[in-house]
Amino acid sequence: MFIWQKNGIVRVLKDGALLPTPFLDFSSKVNTYNDNGMLGLAFGPDFSDTGSVYLTYVYEPNGNPNDTRTKMARLVKVTADPANPDVALAGSEATILGDFPVDYGTHVLGTIRFARDGTMFFGNGDGASPSSVDANALGAQDLDSVRGKIFRVNRDGTAPSDNPFYDGTDSIRSRVWCYGVRNPYRFSLHPTTGEPYFADVGWDTWEEIDRGVRGGNFGWPCYEGNGPQPGYQSRFGQCAAVSSVIAPIITYPHSGGDLNSAGTCIVGGDFYTGNRYPPSYEGNYFYADYSGNWIHRLVLDANGNLASAAPFANGILAPTCVEQGPDGLLYYVSFSTGEIRRIRYNGPVAVASATPSYGYSPLQVSFSSLGSTNPFGGTLTYSWDFGDAATSSLANPTHTYSASGVATFTATLTVRDSNNLTSSATVKITVGSLPPTPTIFTPADGTGFLPGQTVSYQGSAADPDEGALPPSSLKWTVLLHHNTHVHTFVGGTGSEGSFVAEKHDIIGTFSYEIVLTATDSSGLAASTSVQLPILADTTSPTTPSGLTAATASSSQVDLSWGASADDAAVAGYLVERQGGGSADFVQIGTATDTTYSDTSVTANTSYSYRVRAIDASGNVSDYSAVASATTP
Repeated sequence: MFIWQKNGIVRVLKDGALLPTPFLDFSSKVNTYNDNGMLGLAFGPDFSDTGSVYLTYVYEPNGNPNDTRTKMARLVKVTADPANPDVALAGSEATILGDFPVDYGTHVLGTIRFARDGTMFFGNGDGASPSSVDANALGAQDLDSVRGKIFRVNRDGTAPSDNPFYDGTDSIRSRVWCYGVRNPYRFSLHPTTGEPYFADVGWDTWEEIDRGVRGGNFGWPCYEGNGPQPGYQSRFGQCAAVSSVIAPIITYPHSGGDLNSAGTCIVGGDFYTGNRYPPSYEGNYFYADYSGNWIHRLVLDANGNLASAAPFANGILAPTCVEQGPDGLLYYVSFSTGEIRRIRYNGPVAVASATPSYGYSPLQVSFSSLGSTNPFGGTLTYSWDFGDAATSSLANPTHTYSASGVATFTATLTVRDSNNLTSSATVKITVGSLPPTPTIFTPADGTGFLPGQTVSYQGSAADPDEGALPPSSLKWTVLLHHNTHVHTFVGGTGSEGSFVAEKHDIIGTFSYEIVLTATDSSGLAASTSVQLPILADTTSPTTPSGLTAATASSSQVDLSWGASADDAAVAGYLVERQGGGSADFVQIGTATDTTYSDTSVTANTSYSYRVRAIDASGNVSDYSAVASATTP
């Protein structure tokens, strides 16, 4: 198994073990800001003969993987070493296509799929703002733009002559298979028709699965789901000319729908062609939702049209990829846990619980198998091993533990069905100890913060048996709640810490939660948390003062100014220039501190400059006074 990582490293899992040497390491040239990274990998159809491996990633030319400036994404090929195909040949990378702009760190290249005829499909998102109406999204309707398309190319990047918009050259439109999509970063090809079935990640309202018919227009940004997109329809007259839009196979809303289908980030999956699951799953299209934490399936008729839809798995934790493996089982990536998980048909499901799960000796514990199920019906038998040599065959037994000092026992429930398939679950019991009580001193629950403000937190914990716990026993976790999903950040250990609140999306769609977990020497842990809403910031920074412009040479002018103040924090400064052929002031750059060097000037030319401050919410100050300089 080849495992490509967001940071540009490709690992190999062989015989159940992760090999110590990566297949390749592109981490020094892969940008990972926001959703950027290495986003797709596929073996060439001739891999066994040539060792060809194809990749998509966002190129980082400056060596900083978190750089937020505009980047370019690439489709490349590397070659496995014939002497050791578990590593790539050094220097074998060849860029096939490399001009896919990435403006906002999202909606870029992703999946690569090879058709039976050897041609290659890959998708590219619109590269537009994920949070506001953006003219860049209109590129999805322009056949001469790389934005918002699924492409079909030969393995060398040239355009197949039977593509729908082929014009006799290797132009962008010649490579287009279908268009009008927002972010088709995961898709697969129908095993019979060869058409791409893709998930298009929605914007404000709808998620959708589409059948990528040859030459089809799927409407974005003028259409979303089954209808017009009001934000773009009201802003851009070009949408009036968008017609003959292909309707999705299935859609679901971000809110107001079935809770089992709630989600805001759809993930295209794979067609099931194996025989390791019940026959009713054969030919189904399995797809997921990153924020909904589920996998669903579509049942298609013989012509590839939707017959029905059904849930498959819930609580699977931020899926970003669903694939059928060569063993006939489904695999998915759980992004939040950093795991690749395999879905097997295991028979019954065991669920075990205990009340209480801690206390002083002698400790009487009531065990429960409530929630244990046999998905295909029939009775279950129960077997409990309490971890102290005692057992029980009751479904819900009671057991008393005795121990001197502190002791931890692991109780195991095993359920068995009529086919002799089993499943087990465990629960830990701690005797001789009680859990600690953590307390967050600051910030208080419900305290509001502005984007850009520093959030400082402080807390402690007391234990009934050990008294005040040391700072090393305290762990902080910062959760960013966004619509129906959660981003998790490790806040470190100790009694205090801080982070900077960001403007993640539209105010009201996200908030923060700080969680403090305390663990005592017996291993018992307890948590407490505070909720922190993010408030709208409508106050602009103060105007930068004292702007000066000094010529450093005939090709450089150095600017400096006094810092602005803001009710949250100044995020940076926008630098504008007039002169050198421009009658109007135009923005030439940004600065994070109070200096800027303009190195795009020419000799014997007069220039005027002005700067504005901007905060994390996008509020800008008034312009500074103008400063001028003439290059020698």
